Amino acid sequence: MTRGAWRTLAAVAVAALAFGACTAGAAPAPSPLAMPRLAPGNHPELLAQRVIERSWGPSEDSMYKEVNVPDWKSEGIALGLSAAIPGAGQTYVGERSGLLFLALEVSGWTAHSVFVHDARRLRSRAAGVAGAPGDSASGWSAVRWSQVTGRDPSDIERLYAADREAYYDAIAKDATYAAGWQSPDLSGQFTHLRSQSNDDFGRGRWAAIAVFLNHVLAAADALKAARLHNIPLERNMEIQLRGAWRGGPGFAAIVERRF
Repeated sequence: MTRGAWRTLAAVAVAALAFGACTAGAAPAPSPLAMPRLAPGNHPELLAQRVIERSWGPSEDSMYKEVNVPDWKSEGIALGLSAAIPGAGQTYVGERSGLLFLALEVSGWTAHSVFVHDARRLRSRAAGVAGAPGDSASGWSAVRWSQVTGRDPSDIERLYAADREAYYDAIAKDATYAAGWQSPDLSGQFTHLRSQSNDDFGRGRWAAIAVFLNHVLAAADALKAARLHNIPLERNMEIQLRGAWRGGPGFAAIVERRF
């Protein structure tokens, strides 16, 4: 090795020794991800916790008060009473119109009973005019009909035994059985009595419908009477209905007494 190369190598060695001496006493730089460790019980309180207690319910200055209203009438009770017995709900409220509905109720049931009774009485008279088909002396006789027409009376006799009303309708309206009548007068009398009986049964049904409608109307009238009764509770007490919009719809019913 030449003298120039030794000099270069010596200079590099001296520089390396000098750099090592400078960096030997310096502390290593801390890692940016390293977190400091704290002694147990030495944790700092980063965020204070607060407990908020809130009491719910009406405040002392609330506008809502319980008021016992004298002579208040329940609308549901009034409706139910008159639906069961027309006029009872009006009497509960103190309205005299209940007497009218009660009178209509009595009249309706009376008319229904009278019409049905008369209809049954006329049916019984008509049955007496026709008589039994097996009796040759009856107003309408199967024996007489069979002798005149030459037909077998078994079907009409079975109908008489199974369905009496259908039998009477047949001998009254079907011209096929006209020959079984003792005379045209008896046939006309029988048909007239049956027609009157049907009319009375129809009137009885209309009377029953009127009774039902009376229950409905009486219940509606009792509900209206109770509602009107409760609006002016007394001469010096009224109900005021108020509405307002304060962040949302609001409604209040206020009982006001004047002195």
